[in-house]
Amino acid sequence: MVGVPRSSGCQLCRQRRVKCDEARPECGNCRKYGVRCPGYERAIKFVSGKHAVRSKGSRASRTGRQGSASRGTASETLWSAGTASPDGDSSSSSSKEIASRTAAVVMPLVASPQPSRALFVGTLMDMAQTNLASKDVSTFLSFFGQLRFEALGTSAALDGAICSLSLHLMGKELGDDNLVARSRTVYGGSLVALQAALRHPVKWKASETFCSAVLLCFFELFAGTTSPDTWLHHAQGIATLMEQRGPAAHAQGNDAAILFSFRGILIMSSLFFPKSDKCFLALPEWRRVLTGTARSIYSPAAPDLTRPVVNSFLLCLADMPEVMWWGYPIREALRAGRQVKPERIRHLAQLTAANHERFAVWYEDFKKLGVMPKEVPSEDRSSPYPIVLEHPVGWLGTMLMGYWASMLILQELLILCRWPVVDFDDSQPQLVRNILRSVETMGRGIMGPFRLGYSIRIVYEFANAETQRWIIAMLDRFSKRYAATDKGGYPSPRVDAQGYS
Repeated sequence: MVGVPRSSGCQLCRQRRVKCDEARPECGNCRKYGVRCPGYERAIKFVSGKHAVRSKGSRASRTGRQGSASRGTASETLWSAGTASPDGDSSSSSSKEIASRTAAVVMPLVASPQPSRALFVGTLMDMAQTNLASKDVSTFLSFFGQLRFEALGTSAALDGAICSLSLHLMGKELGDDNLVARSRTVYGGSLVALQAALRHPVKWKASETFCSAVLLCFFELFAGTTSPDTWLHHAQGIATLMEQRGPAAHAQGNDAAILFSFRGILIMSSLFFPKSDKCFLALPEWRRVLTGTARSIYSPAAPDLTRPVVNSFLLCLADMPEVMWWGYPIREALRAGRQVKPERIRHLAQLTAANHERFAVWYEDFKKLGVMPKEVPSEDRSSPYPIVLEHPVGWLGTMLMGYWASMLILQELLILCRWPVVDFDDSQPQLVRNILRSVETMGRGIMGPFRLGYSIRIVYEFANAETQRWIIAMLDRFSKRYAATDKGGYPSPRVDAQGYS
């Protein structure tokens, strides 16, 4: 039937079904995406009488629909695919339809005019957030909403990085293999563009280049490449880029939002594969940036105490690479029965004890948040733990597990150094059990393995042979969603009788 639109917004906002600010001569949404505002004329429209769910149909018909979509412009294809309702209530089937049609226009847009590409990339960011709004990934993607780039649609590296990560996460969440495959193709093109930007005499230090590098590293963490440690080399390269740009360049705006979302990965790369005795984020000039006023990736509705606790945890964690730099070779030497100079042991003991104390202070603040885990029955028949721990807030549970893992390292080193007045005989096995009993509940969803990355790698070193084999089985499941948990980066299960269960 024929009708007249009731909305007074511009034609494009009406098609997209989003709120229009009705600014003249062009609305704010059109300015944001760099497209010509079509105006406010209330044209005649066709309205379907009833929504019907279409059957899957034959392969030929699906190919035909996809081909016709790819021949349209970016805006025509996206808008015809439909968007979620303003309340974010979209069914799984409609989300898959959106994802499928989105995939059909990714590659044609690589060579499209810049305004169309800006509109597409901006809309895809919105779609990733909207269609995953009720999922755990929404917190991870929330920093998308903080990014403000005038270069959107003009930077091939940035546009491709946003698209590849968004498409991969949506593809995994929706079970759409075609979408995942498309994300890899876009990733390859974006990586080439990033390399060109890094060689440019000016663009190498631009915000969009920094953002592109981080988003592509996130893609590698989730999607993986031909090498399981690609993300590690990429993260180390980003650290070098950040040091050359300097702390002031990351203190506000896009750069601060990206740094806050990526700082944990930077610390992990320095912890497991250190290039120097300190993580650069532990240096005074960078610590000031990490404790600045910039917004983190977490919800503005979070309690006032939450953000200081989050920042304090990351500051404690940033000191762990220095502990490992000194501690690991001393640990291996002592285990092999070799002599170690007393002054080296004394330096390590003092360094370790100071960090242990900082973590202990942090833990007291964390407990004030009232988000300690509770015991619940296990739902996994393969789990060796009939009673497991359930954390009420996922990303806070990640920090608590990170605290347990860090304390395992620190307390073992203090035992090796024979630090006076220490007795960790009971607390070490308890820390191991706390982490392992959290794996089932914290590992759920697309973001589960991302949350577990640090703690599960550390606890593996302390687990006995049987428990290590169980962890390896869990890694096989996790790596399908988060490539960085690939068991290829783990040593073989132990053959001795040491370790905890």
